[in-house]
Amino acid sequence: MKTGGSNKLQKQIIWCIILSLGLIIFFATGCKSIEYVPVEYHTIEYKDRYVIDSIYNRDTVQVFTRGDTVYNNVIKWRERFKVDTLTYFKTDSVPVIVEVDKYINQLTKWQKWRLNALNVIVAGLLVWLFFVFRNKLRF
Repeated sequence: MKTGGSNKLQKQIIWCIILSLGLIIFFATGCKSIEYVPVEYHTIEYKDRYVIDSIYNRDTVQVFTRGDTVYNNVIKWRERFKVDTLTYFKTDSVPVIVEVDKYINQLTKWQKWRLNALNVIVAGLLVWLFFVFRNKLRF
């Protein structure tokens, strides 16, 4: 009679090992590797803009009186704004692989529910195993 009980016990242990390995493999396959985002680059070798240089004639007129005399004080000046109309830009960018932190492994509601259900199942399995093997565990 002892051989039948130990055979049943061995089957239960084998099934527990298979179940736990299956669960580990099932939950380990959901991971995703790091994704690299390519950096765009461009080169401007020649750029020509037609911009007119500006010259502004400005003046200040000040009128004041002293006694019965009216004075008219005028100050004139010229401002010149020069803009380079022929420019040469050379920009060489070498693309560098930059790791971007993107949360790609966020769990959905269904996956969170499955994990919580797994916790309940594992706790129930441990309680069941305790009751099955409690006679074997006593010294």
